[in-house]
Amino acid sequence: MSQHEEMNRTTAIPFENRIASVFVHVTNLRQSAEWYSRLLGLPIKEERLNGGPVYWFDFQGTHLILDSNSGNRQNPDWREDMMPRMMLPAKDIDAAYLFIRKQGTPLSEPERHGPMAYFNFRDPEGNVQMACWAENREEDSSLAGLSRSPILPRIGGVFVDVKHMPAAARWYSGLLGVEYDEAAAEQRIYSVPTASGAALLLDHNRHLNGESFSELFYFETEDFDGALQFVKSNGFELAGEPQIFPDLSEFALLDPDGNRIVIAQMNEEGQ
Repeated sequence: MSQHEEMNRTTAIPFENRIASVFVHVTNLRQSAEWYSRLLGLPIKEERLNGGPVYWFDFQGTHLILDSNSGNRQNPDWREDMMPRMMLPAKDIDAAYLFIRKQGTPLSEPERHGPMAYFNFRDPEGNVQMACWAENREEDSSLAGLSRSPILPRIGGVFVDVKHMPAAARWYSGLLGVEYDEAAAEQRIYSVPTASGAALLLDHNRHLNGESFSELFYFETEDFDGALQFVKSNGFELAGEPQIFPDLSEFALLDPDGNRIVIAQMNEEGQ
């Protein structure tokens, strides 16, 4: 048994087993908020465009946060490579910090702002994530009833690019306190089990294919052809051709900052 596995056996896991939010880092907050709202057929919430650094969507399961980093850029100690990909909810922020100090690299001590505390950290491959604790969190509210798009306001999975799949899968499994599947770690995509919300998908494809881009996450659709026609007829920029696999159909879009967002439908015949 490795030291990492032994540590997980004897240490209480201070993280909840889910992804609370996914970040998209943007330059023009209004432009991006309007783009994602248009993609999902949702109304803009003007009160969230009040000069703050973020605009957020309260999706059911895993939320979406558009972050301009306008406040971070005023901090001389902040760097562009410190931007997190996703937010993991901590049961106890101090316990989470100590846990990461043993197994990862915290980028700072926890910052505390009233009923909220957070810190960013790097995983062993250098990917940056956020640990966050918030008091009196409310249940997620679904926006599905408001959507006027075949692309659902629901994040199905969040991607993390990795170079060494078995080691990364073992590390993230330990972080969330779930069992590591050695056989599954031989595949190009490893799904770390989550209790609710978006799947945590470790993606080996970028490394194996020598691709310079990243895909951040995917929105779900139940009408693939309708979703594809919707984005084409509404002027959204496709990133390559649609891909059809036995288990899923997908295509990627480029948002105003060039972030790649995937739209996917699971195919029943592949299940």
